[in-house]
Amino acid sequence: MRGIIIAAGLGMRLRPMTEQLPKCMLPIAGRPLLHHTMRYMRSAGCQEFVVIVGHSADKVDADGATLVTNTDYENNNILHSLMYASEFMNGPVMCSYSDILVEPRIHSALAKGTGDICLAVDNDWIPYYDNRTDHPLSEAENVFFDNDGRIVKLGKHLHPGDAGEYSCGEFLGLWRLSARGCEIWRETFEALDEKLERKDPFQQAAEWRKSYITDFSQELIDRGNRIDTAIIQRGWAEIDTQQDYERLAEIARRQGLQTLYEGAE
Repeated sequence: MRGIIIAAGLGMRLRPMTEQLPKCMLPIAGRPLLHHTMRYMRSAGCQEFVVIVGHSADKVDADGATLVTNTDYENNNILHSLMYASEFMNGPVMCSYSDILVEPRIHSALAKGTGDICLAVDNDWIPYYDNRTDHPLSEAENVFFDNDGRIVKLGKHLHPGDAGEYSCGEFLGLWRLSARGCEIWRETFEALDEKLERKDPFQQAAEWRKSYITDFSQELIDRGNRIDTAIIQRGWAEIDTQQDYERLAEIARRQGLQTLYEGAE
């Protein structure tokens, strides 16, 4: 299995720390966040890595990984950033945002999950947003899924109170694609990219080039593709704002970041 980590963004809400440094290189418990991610993904079976870089690309230390440059990182978003590595999406892959710290047990659970497209989803996510004022609950990438673990809707526009008969969780920014899943992903993206102009609206995104993974996943569902969930409970944290970074030690135990707080003791 190949690991693909999307690390091209500007990290605007982490400035000034990220003015000259990509957020994947922020130090967490004595080592860059990216090194934690690669280590834990490797423990789940990722034998090689591709890291998509952009902002401060020369500062990315990813020993042994293939670096792919997103040449338009200042204007596009995470979906289009990922697709700079489309040539590497030709077998089972595990894809990850670069600003999340995820326990290795979750990577392992995702690797063992079923389905061609499987998203890691936390069904015990709401307490994480207590006092998270700089990245409030309204910005969560929510997922509605049925009793069989099949996703029916997802996106930041969804409210937990509207889930109805479905369960609601939060997408971590971590997912797995089988060889067939990669094929579906690439072919759908290529068809859309040929049809849409960069500034055309797409799903919940104001512009196609600014679309999120959740926008694209909803499109896949709307086209009749099944997307499954690997359900987890806590065990992760996002480092999106200065507040997130400053509170990481505080929330480590509550979120069950066992490897983080054990490593610090």
